[in-house]
Amino acid sequence: MAIHILSNLDYPIGNIINQELQNANSARIAIAFLKYSGLKVIEKSLDHCLKNNGNVEIIAGLDFKTTDPQSMRYLIQLQKSTPNLKFYCYGDKDVNKNNIVFHPKIYLFEKGRETTGIVGSTNLTRGGLLTNFEANVIFKENKPVYFSQLEAIYNSVKFTDSVFSPDEEYLVGYSDVYKAFLQNEENALKDKGIQKTVNQIRKREEFLPGTVPSLKSLIIDIIRQKNKEGLEFVPLQTIYEEAEKIVAAKNSKYKMDTFHNSIRGELNKHEVNSKHPDSMSLFIRSSERKGYYSLTDKGKKYEGR
Repeated sequence: MAIHILSNLDYPIGNIINQELQNANSARIAIAFLKYSGLKVIEKSLDHCLKNNGNVEIIAGLDFKTTDPQSMRYLIQLQKSTPNLKFYCYGDKDVNKNNIVFHPKIYLFEKGRETTGIVGSTNLTRGGLLTNFEANVIFKENKPVYFSQLEAIYNSVKFTDSVFSPDEEYLVGYSDVYKAFLQNEENALKDKGIQKTVNQIRKREEFLPGTVPSLKSLIIDIIRQKNKEGLEFVPLQTIYEEAEKIVAAKNSKYKMDTFHNSIRGELNKHEVNSKHPDSMSLFIRSSERKGYYSLTDKGKKYEGR
């Protein structure tokens, strides 16, 4: 094992990331924000890794609309022609399930039995990789200990229903919001047109592929299965039990201490008579038996995440 602590003043972390990426069989990156300038720094190494059948995942945060549309467009396009690249975004704190700001900087590289983990302050930007005053810890191990701990944190990010894969349609709306925030964040937060666009892209997120199903799609799948078994209305307790089994099997990172409350919240939000502004009218509550639910026609046809 070798452990190094570096600032960019000692040796740019971008140089190390390029070296590791070029030779990696697997590379996984989770950063708070992403810039096209950062992608240009690692572009040649990324291309080399992908062409040599390396698998690359990048998860970028969207809080404060700091990740730029150009970087997203680059990865969306590259992903189309390169199936061994996966690009995801982590929804901002207003819509994710734990209401926290997404702020990690994790880089994981594997080459056979050799592993390299990097954690610190560097986002995937030119400044972060080359010129900013940054501090990062690098773990190089043949028997991963610290790497495994970082990998567990990375997976706790990846396997949440806040993670989705953006497409061009999503990017159109996001670009408008990004420009408005860039000009004046305070005014953008008050602008009704921008807020309408924000709501539109949030709704678009619901239908984009991710790494795990959303809570409402989990509930829909459970009710669909019980309908097939001949049960028209499904008791809430059964929904709880089946959802817990699925989450445990998929190792999905839900907050289990409030899991039942979250399920009830989704049922209430998307119930056919709900007054919630974002209700999709997916569920019907039985008028004869308290705590029993079935699906509306919309629910039966729902195909989102």
